[in-house]
Amino acid sequence: MNTETTPGWNIFKQIFHDHWDEFKQFNPRYGTAYYDELVNKMLACGNPEQIGYLDYRCLDCGQGQHLVAMSCKSALCLRCAKVYVDDFVSHVSQRLHEGVIYRHTILTLPAMLRDTFYYHSSTLLSELMRCGVRCMDEFFSDLSRQPLKGGYIVVLHTHGRNGQYNPHLHLIATSGGWDAQAERWVHLDYLPYELLEFIPIKSSAAKESSAPGSCAGHSRVPSPDRGHPFSTTAAGL
Repeated sequence: MNTETTPGWNIFKQIFHDHWDEFKQFNPRYGTAYYDELVNKMLACGNPEQIGYLDYRCLDCGQGQHLVAMSCKSALCLRCAKVYVDDFVSHVSQRLHEGVIYRHTILTLPAMLRDTFYYHSSTLLSELMRCGVRCMDEFFSDLSRQPLKGGYIVVLHTHGRNGQYNPHLHLIATSGGWDAQAERWVHLDYLPYELLEFIPIKSSAAKESSAPGSCAGHSRVPSPDRGHPFSTTAAGL
């Protein structure tokens, strides 16, 4: 059903209305029925004639008609997206363990790899998420000098705040991990995130889908076979 209008919502819709067809000409990857449906639903959101409505009337007298437009539920809609965000936050909060410290970590790709991921997204993006988890596990294991398995909620973003294609991962990560051999939880108080740039992570999918040497990772890593493709920022939760 219709929700509270988000500031700038009508301007956002107008941009898509005026420029969507032109955008697809320069970005043919988005010229599919899937993206067209998302845009069309978003443009129709809040319009009773296009997307349907609920008709409320007094049960006693049948008067006082009040129409409420249905929501579009499009992932592009700023109004409907707020509902998804609230549901996601509620879902995540139920999966966090009491007494465990979590940290928000962002793993980003250097610009030299973005074209490769753009043209091979169906192969590389899912592998990127798995690579991020392995990266964090090895990071925790190196710090503790024992094999650890952390807990993660991983969200993939394909674009940055400026709208440019920039695949990166947002991880809600435990500050430590499970030692299966000792059957105990190991908490890590201090995480030197600069060490993430030097953890050796190999991704077979990335190597097969890119040019030789393009998975060298961060520019500070000298060898193509010794490095993951991430730079890192982090904050405690």
